[in-house]
Amino acid sequence: MGVDREERREARPLLSRDADVERGARDAYEASATSPSDSADESARTGWFSTWSRNKWLVVFAFAAAVAVAEGIRGTYFSDTDIKKEREMKNKFQEIVRGGDDGYYEISRRKKAVEQSKKDSALFYNFIHIPKTGGTYFHQVVRQAERRVNNRHKMAQLGDAVFPRNETPFMHWQTYPLVDTTRARYEDTFERFTTGTPAEYFGTERLRDLYEKGIRIFSKGSYGMGLCERVNAPCVYLTVLRDPVKQFISHYKYSCLAGAENRRLWNDEMKAKGACDLGILEWYDYLGGDNWLHLLAPGKSDNKDAQVSAAIKNLDAPCFRYLLLDALNDGVEKLKKLPDFRHLDIDVLDERANKNASPGLGARESEQLLKYTNDENVMRELQQRLKRPLAVYAHAVRQYEDQWARSLFSC
Repeated sequence: MGVDREERREARPLLSRDADVERGARDAYEASATSPSDSADESARTGWFSTWSRNKWLVVFAFAAAVAVAEGIRGTYFSDTDIKKEREMKNKFQEIVRGGDDGYYEISRRKKAVEQSKKDSALFYNFIHIPKTGGTYFHQVVRQAERRVNNRHKMAQLGDAVFPRNETPFMHWQTYPLVDTTRARYEDTFERFTTGTPAEYFGTERLRDLYEKGIRIFSKGSYGMGLCERVNAPCVYLTVLRDPVKQFISHYKYSCLAGAENRRLWNDEMKAKGACDLGILEWYDYLGGDNWLHLLAPGKSDNKDAQVSAAIKNLDAPCFRYLLLDALNDGVEKLKKLPDFRHLDIDVLDERANKNASPGLGARESEQLLKYTNDENVMRELQQRLKRPLAVYAHAVRQYEDQWARSLFSC
């Protein structure tokens, strides 16, 4: 028996593209001037217009100089292998989700072979991990939910694990027992659910059996957007959002200054020197920008405001739920109201999160970080560069309570 049709009409209609673009542009303008950061004081976040009026030619000159420096950085670093691979991965993901067409992906709700028959409950919970948004902690949330909803009694009915570790492709999943949507495995995951092969794990009857018996599937990775459309059973999206300025500062600290993940984003020169000396804006240029919107709205177009619109539409979709890092405990409490997350133990989650702190910085790196985060002009320029993610985030903050008040429907 499917979800009641009257209940389906409770879902808040998505806003029109024109309204979203107009609102997104307004938010971007306001957010680029007012977004808070960890280090900037109130005076650094206000009065920007009067500062511009008094020093407009100085600001114009500084901006031109920054562009020139950025071009130099592009020429110096953009041939680096790891950074090139990052860009290639981003482009390939966008092509897979969009099929190579121009435009940005927008969630669509289609009829599934396995219909949603349980209120606020899905078979597949697709966690889209946006870097530096508390992913380690939320991984623990999803992992605990998976363990508790798929308890031993339910698993005994299947005679085996949902995805046996010793079987292909599960033995290669970096996120096992969570479905792997990381950069290394998302293509294979998309293919498995699209084709339903092997049928004993991904076929329609298998998915139906899991759903009816109360077994749930959870995923983790940055490249999961669009997967629900390929899962022929109830599927919803989850993610955690963070203020984009704080997020980028955290990324700069983690990947540049601390050289985390075995200095994965350092080039050969940095590795030979044993340090990443780029300033925070130089790091932005070194990465070719830092626009995580492609994880929420993959695609390509000359109209970048359209990506803001698509990301907003996706966050507003009836099959999407997001938490805010600045209110994470509140978000987890709201998540617990969903039937499949009701057994979460927040105390256990907090204990485990404390054991997974980000790497600290030495005195030199800490001084370098403060040099840029305490610079009013640098922070203002960073806000301007992040105006589109800031627009999406501003919308998400506004709609946070409303989206949790709505019924959860499958994509």
